[in-house]
Amino acid sequence: MIKVLVVDDDKLVRKGLISVMPWQDFEMEVVGEASNGSKALEFLAAHEVDLLLTDLEMPVMSGMELMHLVREQHPDVYIAVLTLHQDFEYIQEAIRLGAIDYIAKVQLEKERFEEVLGRIHRRITEQEGRIRKLSMLPGASSPDESFTTDRGYILLPAGRGTEPGEVVEWPVRHAERFAELRHQVLFFTFGEREKGEERLDELVRLVSADSDWTLIRLTGIQGRMPAEVHDWVRKYSDGEFFYEYDPAVNVIDKNLSAPESGATSVTDETVLAVMAQWLSPGWIYRDGLFQTYLQELKDLRLPQAELSGRLYVLADRWDQLAGKTGTSRIRLHTPLDSWFQVKGWFDAVRKQLREEWGRAPFSPEVIQSVMTAVSMLHEELDQPLTAAEIARRVSMSRSYFSQCFKEIVGTNFNAYLRRIRLDQAKHYLGNTTKTVLWIAQHVGYEDEKYFSRSFREYTGLLPSEYRNQSDEGREMSSGK
Repeated sequence: MIKVLVVDDDKLVRKGLISVMPWQDFEMEVVGEASNGSKALEFLAAHEVDLLLTDLEMPVMSGMELMHLVREQHPDVYIAVLTLHQDFEYIQEAIRLGAIDYIAKVQLEKERFEEVLGRIHRRITEQEGRIRKLSMLPGASSPDESFTTDRGYILLPAGRGTEPGEVVEWPVRHAERFAELRHQVLFFTFGEREKGEERLDELVRLVSADSDWTLIRLTGIQGRMPAEVHDWVRKYSDGEFFYEYDPAVNVIDKNLSAPESGATSVTDETVLAVMAQWLSPGWIYRDGLFQTYLQELKDLRLPQAELSGRLYVLADRWDQLAGKTGTSRIRLHTPLDSWFQVKGWFDAVRKQLREEWGRAPFSPEVIQSVMTAVSMLHEELDQPLTAAEIARRVSMSRSYFSQCFKEIVGTNFNAYLRRIRLDQAKHYLGNTTKTVLWIAQHVGYEDEKYFSRSFREYTGLLPSEYRNQSDEGREMSSGK
């Protein structure tokens, strides 16, 4: 059972999450709650916790500060962040600090509870699967003696990240049974009485019949201790293999004695810059730009768990655009077990967005400008925004921008801006105890009375009435 600590300064949000989320369905149990980071640390010091679900903006100690300290004092605790903050860099900072998931309060609706918990559960299981133990089977080499042969053979299965696995050393004569060990990394050496070429042919035949497996021919192991070789196998299978796996490639050659290529140091600023490129829609229509962005992302060689977290943030942001203007949703169906699958996901998202936005009779450049404008609206919702100003920023005339915006997005500029502002207000009212004035200002209304009048026209309820209705619904869902 995964023990969960919920941290949020908003009591309504805290109690709502604890009572409504289907924790038990995903082997989770809420063992505690805290109203700020300081109290959360006190709880962690006295209780066993596996997952910390924390807000980022809190008094006394912010969620970011809490994450820093938890990483130092409780490195085995997984962290998922819960926030109203929509700033891309802010979210990326949380991922950099080790958050395995990012949950936007403004998008946390009842129908997504199972999706959110399921994703967190999969990511915890995925990371637990990286903790592998060495298992020696009868007939394998002695762990106290170095290898006398210079060649080893590794069978690596794709998609094993969802379950714990082991690095297992086996005599190659048992290779025909490897399909029974779907989530293990198998390591072989040829014994003195085994015919190397015949055994190698057998291994190649086996992997050729099943594209989920890849044979790694490893040289340079002679004179090395098994523990050293197995450690290399583990690191390779958990790291570089993710980027090298291709179902069309059955065999990969590796030399343990070859000098390691100098790993390029990647700064947080570089990662953020590479990820931020995907927020501009140019890659959707320009093949060269799309391929460049993919290669730059691949070259970062981010760990699989971190890459998944950052891709989830991208999917969330794209969904805010496609979900508002199109008919289908952008989703990241984790786990992505290889770069091959990551690329396939990007291809599918690109195709989906092109189809969604390609129905209007405009050039790709015009569609790109309009979708850039839509992104600006979501990013700057609390700012005074006008069609004239946004048109100027995307280098279009005011009249032509308004015409294109209506045909591509499906409604005029002011109606769309009003809708997303009031939708955001609904989420604030349903998930926080912030004042109506605070909410009005944070969705772009300077006058509280005008905001309340617009909100009632949009929903049929005053902001206070909508909040009371949301509270009653939460209580009914929790069985109170």
